[in-house]
Amino acid sequence: MDLPPDVSGHLSEFRDGLLAVTELRGLYLYGSLTTGDFSPARSDIDLLAVTRPGPEGAVLDRLTALHRDLASRGGAFARLNCLYVPDGTLADSEMLHTYWFGDLFTQWQVKVMTMAELWHAGQPVYGPWPPPGLPDVSISDVQAATRGELADYWPRRIRRPRIWLQDRWVDFGLITLARSAMVLRDGELVTKSQAIAMLGDFGVPPSLADEIRRRRAGETVHITPGRRLVRAARARQIMAAGIGKLSA
Repeated sequence: MDLPPDVSGHLSEFRDGLLAVTELRGLYLYGSLTTGDFSPARSDIDLLAVTRPGPEGAVLDRLTALHRDLASRGGAFARLNCLYVPDGTLADSEMLHTYWFGDLFTQWQVKVMTMAELWHAGQPVYGPWPPPGLPDVSISDVQAATRGELADYWPRRIRRPRIWLQDRWVDFGLITLARSAMVLRDGELVTKSQAIAMLGDFGVPPSLADEIRRRRAGETVHITPGRRLVRAARARQIMAAGIGKLSA
């Protein structure tokens, strides 16, 4: 798939930077850039780097400097996320890896859904295809992982009412609900834009669905404090009801 010229150039620069500071086995792009659902205003650039060994010490310091330099360019480049996976560990969905997310390094896993997205629409920036050690996960594996998140991760988030005052949690939660439904019911991996178009099926009011769509397109959507409180309660209610139906 052809990438926007500015993004392609940026990824090439990132690849060259990685090659200069670490032993890179492969660099792989997945997510909205490879599914045709990329929003320059909102979408992240999602990457997975296979290295030997995992980054630590001075290498980690140099990688931090590289990420910060590229992020200073602004735009989508400030939303470049990269998961660093030591060679030979890509099939372990429980293992924590070094992850550049936002503006710092943290720890994250190669989730089953990430493996599926790589197989479904991944693209090599550097190295062989498929990524070395990437397991060919089945749709039943993806469905099991989805059920696990619906049973554990999301109920814990629903019990935190304050986070639902934030736009990003409303958008993330409701879009995830629709995407999860398609995985469980039809075995399909749908894009965020496709999920937004389906929000009405879960009782999301047209005004809220349109609000989410406009934010994804990069528009500024102003919400009054009162409306934000009502929206938070409604979003939590929809999430709880939706999870209940999908888990039945």
